[in-house]
Amino acid sequence: MTRSNPPGPGFRTVVLSLGLAFALHASAWAFDLRLNGSSKTIPSDAALRALSYSIPSKNSMERGLAISELLPPLVEAWRIECAGSAGAKIWTGDNLADRLSGFYIVESSSGGWDLLAPDARVASISSVSISGDRASERELEIWLSWEGVPELKAEIQRWATLSGAKVRAVDVPDTRSKLLAVQRGGGRTPDLLMIQSDNVPDLVAAQALQPLDRIDVSHIVENGATAFSAEGRRWAIPFYFDAQLVFYDRKQVPVPPALTWTTDDLEAMAARISRSGGTPISWNVYSAYWLLPIAMGFGKPSIADADGGVRPDDRGTRQAISWILSMIDRGYLEPLERDAMVARFASGKIAMILSGSYSIPEFERIGLDFGVAPYPVVSSTGKPMAPLLDFKGFAMTRSTQSPVTARRFLEHLSGIGVQQRFSTALSKLPANSDAWEVTEGDGPYHAILARSAEIGAVIPPSSGYSTYKNTMWKILRFILAGSMKPDAALAEARRLIDANLGTISGGSKP
Repeated sequence: MTRSNPPGPGFRTVVLSLGLAFALHASAWAFDLRLNGSSKTIPSDAALRALSYSIPSKNSMERGLAISELLPPLVEAWRIECAGSAGAKIWTGDNLADRLSGFYIVESSSGGWDLLAPDARVASISSVSISGDRASERELEIWLSWEGVPELKAEIQRWATLSGAKVRAVDVPDTRSKLLAVQRGGGRTPDLLMIQSDNVPDLVAAQALQPLDRIDVSHIVENGATAFSAEGRRWAIPFYFDAQLVFYDRKQVPVPPALTWTTDDLEAMAARISRSGGTPISWNVYSAYWLLPIAMGFGKPSIADADGGVRPDDRGTRQAISWILSMIDRGYLEPLERDAMVARFASGKIAMILSGSYSIPEFERIGLDFGVAPYPVVSSTGKPMAPLLDFKGFAMTRSTQSPVTARRFLEHLSGIGVQQRFSTALSKLPANSDAWEVTEGDGPYHAILARSAEIGAVIPPSSGYSTYKNTMWKILRFILAGSMKPDAALAEARRLIDANLGTISGGSKP
């Protein structure tokens, strides 16, 4: 399901600023930027300041933007020369084009601009000259999905305007299915597309993607580095991720749960709400997407086993289902699918629900008085329920005819500027680790999202995960309807999953 929000005023300001910038006379330029000896038109000093974002430097936070944003996509660069108030600094090397996104122009204390490089700082710059080979490729086509498409299109327009690249962005509700269908039909595939981690097996099997091992991901959060890795290769660059949260109605839950609250706390809260005639909590109990976090809290060691399969009958899963059934029996939990759950929560008929961080902008937009909390710690095990971390990333198709432009755009998307703007606007968790530092303290949700990222589990790029989800969707309904005992139902789920994966005894021991 695609959820979109209108672009905020910050994104409109970017577009307006860009339009004004290029209308101004050259005398208003901040400094001279040259590519292969020719001056490049750049925004005015005032427009550059409007386009700047926070950049962490040595024990401080500065404002600026990457020099790569002001240049066209380069195949390679072999020389950078920057002239400043104290003289010139030169960088050379075969991989300069790959490193350009780490060179920033930052606002200077003198009122001008400094160049902040990985290894040096040039104060009060007057010119930056780059020698390199410009990519000459066709228009870049990008398929977008999930939440924030208008904001992403604004980011793409910003990059295209500043760099001069030609980009076409298309909203595609199901990028995996469409790419497979277009590839089978011999049609034109995109250069880049958004995917989620469990799309990887199908797309790799169809030879639809090319590996992206050469792109630097040292700035990506640790758990994101594995989200799109399979067969020893990396198939997408993480962009953002969502985490599962507990949403609560502030009227019925006036005291926010602590960051390390427990299932005992949850049950006590549910008992109080139930005694007052309310419905304490709801979520889609029929979906394994919501079962796995609870199972890990009760002791399930991981989502996927070493062979890529997901075991349905381990002890943690059995105890999680027992706890869920107990919550239902006591009147604390009402199983509902998403639309009914959200409607009843919005009307105040349910005190708490489990949903993803993607719901925050949606609930803010309709004016709900709500709060969020991380998943609780299971009192009997001391382990936190592990919210699933759902990474979205950008993959490059095998058939792209614009690989250099696509790569430079991927580097831009994972940069700190896009990461902090997009994540702040949509309450996403940024894939760039530096963006965490920059956005700390922004908005009321940062601490809860950070806790969820700390205790969460990444959805694996495994075909076994999809098989598990599809199988458990049916099995959980049998259990909740009372037509199958839990142990027998989970044993049947194990048989079906093993048969589907072509194994007899795969998976870990209980």
